[in-house]
Amino acid sequence: MDTSSYDLCSVFSKDELQRLIQGAKAHQQQQQQQKRQSRQKCARQKQPAHVSCIVSPEQRIDSLAIKYRETLRVLLQSPGQDEPQHSENANIDTPDSCDRFTRLLARISEIGDEFEIQAREELARSDQPEEHQERLVHGAWQTLVYWVFDQPMLRQVDQWMFVSASCIALMLCKIRCGQLPSDTLAKVDADVVARLQRYRQTNSDGTSTVVDICRHNDSCLGNDDLAAEISATSRFREFGSDVCSSAEKISRFVSGVSRGCQALARMNALKYTMQPVLDAVARVVDTLVQTQAGQWGSPGLSILRGIVSQTAATIDALLVHAGDQAPQTFQKTVGQFAEQQLFERFSDLRTHELFSIIIEFPSSTAAIDDLRQCVGHLDSMRRVAESLRTAVEKRLLHPGATTGDILMQYISAIRCLRLLDPSSTVLEIVAQPIRAYLRLRDDTVSSIVQDMVSEESELFEDLASGALIQDNDPEGVVYDEDYADKSWEPLPIEAKNTYQTAQRRDADVLGLLVSIYDSKDVFVREFECHLSRNLLSRQDYDASREIKQVEMMKLRFGDRALEKCEVMLKDMAESKRTDQLIAEAGRERQWDMPLHAIVVSRQFWEAAAPERFVMPREMAEMKEKYAGVYESLRPARKLEWRDSLGKVRLAVQLADRSLDIAVSPAQAAVLMAFDDGGSASLTVSELAEQLECGEEFVLPRLRFWQTQGVLREVSPNTFEPIEHREAPADYDDGSDDAVADRSGAAADMAAGDTGRVVVGGDDDEDGDESDSGEASEQAGGSSGARTETLRMHFNYIVAMLTNIGPLPLDRIHGMLGMFIPGDTTTIDELRGFLALMVREDRLELSGGMYKLK
Repeated sequence: MDTSSYDLCSVFSKDELQRLIQGAKAHQQQQQQQKRQSRQKCARQKQPAHVSCIVSPEQRIDSLAIKYRETLRVLLQSPGQDEPQHSENANIDTPDSCDRFTRLLARISEIGDEFEIQAREELARSDQPEEHQERLVHGAWQTLVYWVFDQPMLRQVDQWMFVSASCIALMLCKIRCGQLPSDTLAKVDADVVARLQRYRQTNSDGTSTVVDICRHNDSCLGNDDLAAEISATSRFREFGSDVCSSAEKISRFVSGVSRGCQALARMNALKYTMQPVLDAVARVVDTLVQTQAGQWGSPGLSILRGIVSQTAATIDALLVHAGDQAPQTFQKTVGQFAEQQLFERFSDLRTHELFSIIIEFPSSTAAIDDLRQCVGHLDSMRRVAESLRTAVEKRLLHPGATTGDILMQYISAIRCLRLLDPSSTVLEIVAQPIRAYLRLRDDTVSSIVQDMVSEESELFEDLASGALIQDNDPEGVVYDEDYADKSWEPLPIEAKNTYQTAQRRDADVLGLLVSIYDSKDVFVREFECHLSRNLLSRQDYDASREIKQVEMMKLRFGDRALEKCEVMLKDMAESKRTDQLIAEAGRERQWDMPLHAIVVSRQFWEAAAPERFVMPREMAEMKEKYAGVYESLRPARKLEWRDSLGKVRLAVQLADRSLDIAVSPAQAAVLMAFDDGGSASLTVSELAEQLECGEEFVLPRLRFWQTQGVLREVSPNTFEPIEHREAPADYDDGSDDAVADRSGAAADMAAGDTGRVVVGGDDDEDGDESDSGEASEQAGGSSGARTETLRMHFNYIVAMLTNIGPLPLDRIHGMLGMFIPGDTTTIDELRGFLALMVREDRLELSGGMYKLK
């Protein structure tokens, strides 16, 4: 139990203490003068001094006080008990010890009544004025009270009040939740009930006490979980469960607390004990507030405010109306103090949790509303902002956090802090380090663009709505002060003079993200690259999704900024018509033409690094036929192939199974070299010589087929096809279990049955126009084989979601490409596979984010 020190300086003012000291000195001098006069008179009469000594009224009261001080000392020592009641180690932490302390206070009050009666009888024989007699009696008793309520006694008052207030709070909660009957206090003394009712009548705000709640049980909380949480709290569980077990115990306990409060008031000890009482109430409030830690889904402040105010009102009523003390005697009542403590401690709790609350938004909206009420009451918005900024810099802005995580937290912070502070001043204080840190990250722009165009992202809705985004004005941002709007509120002075985000309260989340950089052009350029990659990965010339994205980007970035994107879409439509014409020409010539190309305008598309290697004979012949037909249709143009952007559909015939897979032309060329070479195994140098490329070009493609279970490395830099699933005992390709299950594959090309995809381009002979083209993949083959291939990648997906947490589709697709070099999985294939994992109850999709079950 916490201990506290109490000082009389907190009870009396400086002037009062000075007058008290001067009065004591004058009284001492008067006594000494009377003694000297008495001795002199006795000496003149030659008689013993004790016979004719005159005893003053003050001496009589002092003698009586000494006598009663000894009585109080014996009482406080509590003879017959194992440990004295008035002891440094005596603790009041159970209902029984609380009841004993109540009886002790009542006995001290009775001794005080006896002292006042006997003191008045002693002074009745003197000729002192009645007012002077009352002053002597009162001063003597106050000296005894001051002696009784020393530090150990004040600490016990603190403990006694903590137990009492805790039980009253728990009782109120159980009554309002319906866990205790409304007639719980039916057996409480009528005098106690009368005092509680009298308090409500004299109290200006009309706060209910425990009796009012019992008699008018019409404001039920409807939250049984709160009572369970408070009951389970360690401090309450120690004594509250026993007190609240029956109506008889509750009534007896409330009556005992009332007697203790009445005793303090009757002995005029409240001015000494009020500080311990307030400290105990503060600890009860803190215990109640801690029950709401981590509880962000429902409002907590309003519920606690009702319990705290009614608990404090009950204590106020028992103290104020227990004697002659009036409410105005104290500068601050228990109710006023408890309410202030509730706001301060609840604000501290939510401020400490604010970073986690933002992560859980919008499910934590109720916690934001509670914090807004506390901040408005305490005017502590600046302190909240600085605390959150420190937490953000410590927990978020570090190399271990991915750019996507930082952006996600920033977006949540924007939405949360605008609810907390509509002026956005807090948002600007917190956003400054986040925006500065994001500018240092190379992938910030790409992450924002991916979120913008992803239909599962929060930014997708902002992209379709909102005003046209403008570049940042170097001279400042225009204020949004609309004086015609009746709901308009002026910005804080510090916001106008210091911050920018606060001056743009009408900017949506996307606008704030774009404003991280001085120009919106960086986002347009990144979107052009994103659009180029997506279009080149299309298998059927279907660009409906990309057309929608471009139209939405126009709404926010303007038509002129998206001109290159319009050319890309036009190239896709033109390539589709050209491919249809070439297919008709091939049928007329009775050619097998499984090749399809995307012919693009070079200067409007993202540049691709060329790959220099010798194509397999079948693939080279198809390219020549396609280029010949194209040049006959477009005489002024010539194709320039970009093989690195192509896809080839291979049907790999194995000894015990077949495999249908889409790979890059380079990967296909490496595997087909085993079929064309006629050798069971090939070294890296032999493959490089056959394909007329470097070994560093061949080795990653070999590793890809090794992870697919088609090739294995029999010796350093020597590979051979795997004909059967059963691997030799000494075989170890270093792959995980999912890959090892497929390690028995063998490579045997089934020529003529393979749908091939290559990339082509054309050059204008006159140099006026140059295009590059890509042949998209012809859909076909077994979807089951592709699903099996993706299942091998599932371990990587599980590792991502375990280490990083929930991720969107685009992030998973991008990280797979980074973890598995040469992976050819398209985003549509991955979307379908993840949907299958959701149906199999291995993943969960929530708000566009995939996470483990």
